[in-house]
Amino acid sequence: MTVAEQISVILSCTGIINHPYNFDFKKHHQLCLSILKRFGFGQRVMETRIVIEVENMISGIQAKQGHPFDPRQLITSCVANVVINMLFGRRFDHSNSDFQRLISDVNGFVSDVSFEPSVFPLLRLLPYYRKRIASIIASHRRFKDFVVAKVEECYEVCGFMHFVAIDTVNHMGQ
Repeated sequence: MTVAEQISVILSCTGIINHPYNFDFKKHHQLCLSILKRFGFGQRVMETRIVIEVENMISGIQAKQGHPFDPRQLITSCVANVVINMLFGRRFDHSNSDFQRLISDVNGFVSDVSFEPSVFPLLRLLPYYRKRIASIIASHRRFKDFVVAKVEECYEVCGFMHFVAIDTVNHMGQ
């Protein structure tokens, strides 16, 4: 794609402000709202999940008995538990090694992502960026394996055809 073609593509993007609110938009909007409602959006279910995690966070803070500590791990675990509870219908204990590994992978993935190799592809050949890219790929692979395992568990519990779900999850990130 030439530079002129790239510029015309960028200029043709209307964004959310100038987006036409036509029939397709309304269909997409209704679909998104129905999916969010299934996850508990706009219902007491979501509030209950959040309250449970806030109570766990308060008990974790109280367990420190006034001693100084870094709350990042506790807050991150509570937020991750709310999201995982929405997706998989159950929460993890904060001391669960798989759960802590997932949080570590997501944190590592976010901290290792940089735009430089995208802008300057030759940087990918330097050892520093090769290590970062390898770390990102390894984190993504572990994250994907975790999601696949949890989806398989959900399908075993529900008794659905698991090969459809695994095929869908295997296409994540491709």
